[in-house]
Amino acid sequence: MKALFGWLFLGALVMGAPVAAQSPPRFGGPWRLGVTMGTSTFNGAAAATDESGTDLVFRPYRPTMAGIGISYGRERTRLEFSAKYGQPGIGFRAVPDNGSGSVSSGVLIIAEDAFHLASFTASAGTRLVRLRGGPALRASLGVTMDRWTAQGTPSRTRFGPQAGLTLEFALTSALFASIDGELGFVPGSPFLEEDLPEGFRLTSMWRRTIGAGLSLRL
Repeated sequence: MKALFGWLFLGALVMGAPVAAQSPPRFGGPWRLGVTMGTSTFNGAAAATDESGTDLVFRPYRPTMAGIGISYGRERTRLEFSAKYGQPGIGFRAVPDNGSGSVSSGVLIIAEDAFHLASFTASAGTRLVRLRGGPALRASLGVTMDRWTAQGTPSRTRFGPQAGLTLEFALTSALFASIDGELGFVPGSPFLEEDLPEGFRLTSMWRRTIGAGLSLRL
C-alpha cells in the first residue's frame, strides 16, 4: 500500500509538470482538502555514554507518515490543519570513541513498528515567491501535537514548533501537487524514564520530514 501511494504521487507530479509550466494556477474558493505521504527522521530522544566512552542513543526510527489536511485562505496567506499517522520503530545506536577525533559509523539496531504516532499540526502559511512557469514556493510556521502510544506503556503527548517549505504547482484548475519539507522541534522525549535502561537521560528531539501531497480546491 505504501508503494502504491508513492507511485501515485510520482505519476501525478510527472504528468502535472507540463500543465504547471504552461499556465499559473487559478485560485478560486478558499477551502482546500488534501492528502500527504512522507518519511520522518529523528535525532535525540534518549542518550547515554558508557564506561568505554561509547555514545549510546535511543530514538524513534523513520516512520512513513500518511495524512490528510485542510486549509483556508487565498494564494498569499492560508491557515492550515493536518493530521498524520505512522508507526515509528525504535533505533538503538552505539558509536564508539576511536580516540582519533573522527566520526565512527558505529552500530545501529532497529525494532520496527514500536510506536503508534498520531501527529496534529496547526499552522499559518504564506507565499514567498512564484517561480518561473507557475510553481509557488511557500513557507509555514505552526505548532504540532504528537500522541505517542506503545504497547504496555502509557500514551504520552508532546508539543513543539514546526516550520516548513512547500513547492506547489497546479495539475488542473482545481487540483494541486506539492513537495514538502518540514523541520520540527520537541522540547521533550517520546520515551518515559521507566522505558529506558539505567544511565540513560531523556533529551529534546528534532524531526525532519520530506513528503509529497495532492490537494483539491473546493
